Amino acid sequence: MADLRKQKDEALAAIVKGNWRKAAACYASLEKDEPSEPAWALKLGECLRKTGDNPQALKALVRAALAYSRLDLLVKAIAVCKIILGIDPAHTRTQEMLASFHAAHSESVGRLSPTPSRPAPATPPTPARPIPAPRAASPASPPLAQLQLAQLVPGARTSAEIPAVGDSAATQIPLDDEAFLGEPRGPSAAPGPRTMARVALPKTPFFSVLSEDLLRMAIDRVNLVTLASGETLFAQGDAGDTLYVVAMGEVAVLVTREVARLHEGDFFGEIALLSDRPRTATVRATMATHVLALDRPLLSDLVRASPALLKVLLRFLRERLLATLAETSPLFQSFTPLERVALALRFQFLEIGPDVRMVEQGKKSSGLFILLSGEAVAVSGGQAIAHLVAGDVFGEISLLGNGPASASVVALAKTFVLFLPRATFSDLIMTHPQILEYVGELAESRTAAIGCLRML
Repeated sequence: MADLRKQKDEALAAIVKGNWRKAAACYASLEKDEPSEPAWALKLGECLRKTGDNPQALKALVRAALAYSRLDLLVKAIAVCKIILGIDPAHTRTQEMLASFHAAHSESVGRLSPTPSRPAPATPPTPARPIPAPRAASPASPPLAQLQLAQLVPGARTSAEIPAVGDSAATQIPLDDEAFLGEPRGPSAAPGPRTMARVALPKTPFFSVLSEDLLRMAIDRVNLVTLASGETLFAQGDAGDTLYVVAMGEVAVLVTREVARLHEGDFFGEIALLSDRPRTATVRATMATHVLALDRPLLSDLVRASPALLKVLLRFLRERLLATLAETSPLFQSFTPLERVALALRFQFLEIGPDVRMVEQGKKSSGLFILLSGEAVAVSGGQAIAHLVAGDVFGEISLLGNGPASASVVALAKTFVLFLPRATFSDLIMTHPQILEYVGELAESRTAAIGCLRML
C-alpha cells in the first residue's frame, strides 16, 4: 500500500496550485488504498468536476453518497446527493437510493432482536412510489403560529392549572417520552472505533424520525449552502426563515463572544424559525463547511406530516433557549451543564394562547414560569406594571409567600413558556437552594416595585 500521508500531502499541494488533475489522481489512489473512507471518493468527485469531467465526477460522488449512507452518515449522504443534483438535476436515482436505505435502516433499528448486516446493494433499488404533493405553507409566518399543537402531538392536553379564555387555552406539550429520552445525545452514546463519525445520524433526529416519503421530499427540497472558512452564514438580529444542519465542517456560534462550536450532524436556527424571533446569535464557518438549509415552507410541510419531528424541534427549542438563558439569567448560572439538562426535564413545555391569564391577581400562582418566546404583560389593579419578554421569570411572589399573586400575567400573543408546578418547585428548592435565593431576591424587588406604583 502506498504511503497514505504522502498522497494526502501531494493532493493538498496540487489543490493549492490549482492542479486538479494531479489532485484527482492522488484521491483516486487514496480511494483504492482506503476504500472504506468515503471522503476520498467525495474529494475525487470534486476534483474531477473542476477538470470538467462531469461523468466521472458523478460516478465518484455516487460512490461517496452510498458509502456515507451505509455508514449511517445520512446528513453527509444527503449533502453529497445535493452536489450530484447540482451537476445533473435529472440524477434522481441517488435520492431513491438514500431514501430506501434510510427506510431499511430505520426498520432494522426498530426491531427488538439483532439482525444480520445487509450486503451493499449491487444495483440501485426500484424507484419508490411518487410523493404526494404537500400542502402549501405560507412563507410569511412561522410554522408554529399556524399549527394546533394539541392536534399534532400525541399526548398533548389542555393544562388543568391555567384556565382557558374562550377558544384560547394553555396546552401542555409532552416532549420527554421514553422514545425520545433514549436517543443518543453525544459521542459517548455510540461506542466503537468510528464513534465520532457514527453519531452524526443519532445526533440529528431531524432526519432519523422522517418516513421514507418525507425523507425523499426533504432531499428534493433542501438546499446545500457552501461556506468558506471565516464566512458568516447569518448575523445576530437578522430575520430567521431557515433551519440549518451541518453536513460537513464546523461553525462557531457567537453572541457577544463565541459560545459554541457546531459540528457534523448538529442543527441550528430553529429558535428564530419556530418562535418568529430575530437571530439570537451570529453563525460563522471555522473551516470550509457544507450546511443543509431547510426553509420555512419545507419545515412547515414536514412538521404537519410528522408529529415526531415537531417534538424533536420543540425539545431542541427548549434546550437552546435554556442554554441562552444560562448565559444571562442568574437562575441558571450556578448550574453545571448536566444539572441544567436535569432541571429542564422538570419543567413542562406550554403553548399559551393570546389573552390567557397565566397568573391571576388575588389567587395563588400555580407554579413558576419562564417565558421562552412571545410576550406578556403584568397587570396590577388594572394598571400595566411590566412588559415581559423571553427570559423573564414570573409567579415567584405567590410561590414564596404561599399567598395570592399581587399581579396578573396575561399573554399578549401565542407564547411558549416553561412551567414548574408548585409541588415540583417545593421539591426542587430543597435540593437546589440557589433557586430559592434568586427567586426570593426577585420577589422582593418586584413586591417593592408594585408597592411604589400603588402609591402613585
